[in-house]
Amino acid sequence: MGVARLKKAELYYHKSIHEQIAAALQETGSCQIISSSEENHSRPAGVEALISATDERLSDIRYLTRTLTPHYVDPVPALDRMLGERPEVTMTELEELAAKTDLKAVCDKTRAVERETGDNRQKLSDARNTALILSSLEFFPYPLSAITEGTKTLTGVIGTVKPGNVSGFKAALGDFSKYKDDSELIIAPYDEKTQDIYAALIYSRSIEAEIREVCAKHGFSPVEVPATLTGTAEEEKERFAGMISALEAKEAELDERLNALAEENVPTVQKLSDYYNSLSARYNGTAMSDETDSVMLTRFWLPAKSADDIRAKIEAISTDVELVLSDPAPDEEPPSLLTNGNTVRPFNILTELYSSPKYRGIDPTPLLAPFFWIFFGMCLGDAGYGIVVFGLILFVFKKYKKIAPGVKDFITLFLFCSVSTFIYGVISGSFFGNFIDAFLPPLIPMKNALMLVDPMTNPMQVLGISLLLGVIHLMFGLLVAAYDMLRNGEIIDAIGDKISWFFFIVGLCLYGVGLGGMLPPHFVQIGGAMAIIGAVIIFIYAGKGEPNYAKKVINGFLALYGSTSYLGDILSYSRLLALGFGSAVIGMVINLLGGLAAEIPYVGWLVAITVVIGGHIFSIAINILGSFVHPLRLQYVEFFGKFYSGGGEPFTPLTLSQEYVNVRA
Repeated sequence: MGVARLKKAELYYHKSIHEQIAAALQETGSCQIISSSEENHSRPAGVEALISATDERLSDIRYLTRTLTPHYVDPVPALDRMLGERPEVTMTELEELAAKTDLKAVCDKTRAVERETGDNRQKLSDARNTALILSSLEFFPYPLSAITEGTKTLTGVIGTVKPGNVSGFKAALGDFSKYKDDSELIIAPYDEKTQDIYAALIYSRSIEAEIREVCAKHGFSPVEVPATLTGTAEEEKERFAGMISALEAKEAELDERLNALAEENVPTVQKLSDYYNSLSARYNGTAMSDETDSVMLTRFWLPAKSADDIRAKIEAISTDVELVLSDPAPDEEPPSLLTNGNTVRPFNILTELYSSPKYRGIDPTPLLAPFFWIFFGMCLGDAGYGIVVFGLILFVFKKYKKIAPGVKDFITLFLFCSVSTFIYGVISGSFFGNFIDAFLPPLIPMKNALMLVDPMTNPMQVLGISLLLGVIHLMFGLLVAAYDMLRNGEIIDAIGDKISWFFFIVGLCLYGVGLGGMLPPHFVQIGGAMAIIGAVIIFIYAGKGEPNYAKKVINGFLALYGSTSYLGDILSYSRLLALGFGSAVIGMVINLLGGLAAEIPYVGWLVAITVVIGGHIFSIAINILGSFVHPLRLQYVEFFGKFYSGGGEPFTPLTLSQEYVNVRA
């Protein structure tokens, strides 16, 4: 249980079988390769070429995945694929598939269609922009060639002008006879809401400089008209409508070609993705080996319990191999592999989300598991919700038989927590909120008979239980820290920094509860004595190593003042009451809305059912999130803060990639 005992392996073998050896180590899924210890290590001959070839194939696969996947309709739903419903293949089958698949040719075909698609989309975008311009030029009565080409003596410009500048612009052009006789201003129809008025100006080339000066003076902003437009705006608009239609049809055709390429190639690309990623991991593992002219040395960590199986697998390849196993040296820090039993293993993910323990450290998973289980149940706190979650997970396990171990453990975590949710829901009288009180009155006596606490009418009782659990949780963390120090020979620090606080906090709690009459009177004396003993030790320990007596006293008082941080930590556990109370209140509100909806004539019953079922589904989803996050925070901040820092390297063995398919050895 806890952190698995590892062995350091040194495997010597002939270079001619390095691929078979690497494949065997990868298939076991139990060997974490150790990088070469040589300072100027270079990759073994031949492996560099294999890595380069594999990386090239993976580059093609990444391109095809990125380009074709959006056009592929996966016959396996995303949820089913995530839960392990994927094709099963062997590495031999994948090797045969890779041999007969020309990825480069598929990439070339895809790139050709992709380039054509890009060109077509650019043309379509330009055509649509031009059509938009043309819709604003319908007021211009002449062929657009008058603007885009002009004649030997005439030219023109189209642009916009602000409504307030129109009259001044007209007047300026009419002030001089040469403007009036040698130019024509055409204004598009407009109303008071128009912000930019289109206008066209045809004028003699001989006065172009003066015309441009007048235009600039009156805020006339030219609009660029594509040089390809020569007919009237109406003619050009009709021409571009046909062009857009043809380009859209071309786009649909190209999209269909990409769909066909995706349908034909994506399943193969997905399989080859796992194949080449597996090869890449294998070759990079081999690249960390040392070599001589004929022998290679691969070092790796492996679980001690797997040593015999791995030795047998290696020796089945060749008898000319030598596997040397040794325990980690005192100065080595091996990776950590958590090997808890079936009951605790689903909680491993909570530890790994924080940080893996060090190899020789304490695995906190078995310690946090019961607390997280209880806290989750108190936060979700509804027997009906517990039944729904439990039933849903059982359905998932019955339907999906190939769920990956890590995913299955995570789902099992919620299966376990649904049990604590049901138990707390029963003892707190919550079944889909107050569903029994609202809709099933005959069951009220049975519900009340099973109730031990009532958060709705006596929240202080539940608050007291929450704070008591907080004290137990925190003090347990202190004792774990003290144990860790004692086993490392730090006896004085264990007593002065951990056990002393245990005595002080527990003593104060017993003293206060005894004074409140909730415990027999003799607990007041016991608690007081414990608190005094703890305070004295804390005071003395705080001044340890300080030669100045005044500073010793000051440090002692400051240390005792630190007890306020424990008060804050304990109060954090009030969230157990708050979240459970919130879950119950949301359930009550949903039931109230359902009861009100039931009073609607004719369709009330249908609306009520929809409101109640939909509301409780939403409530389950939102409250599960809070019930996971907040108990997790209590573990990470309050509990781990007392004894656990993590810092270990997780065990990451050489394995087969199984993102898209289940690969069998």
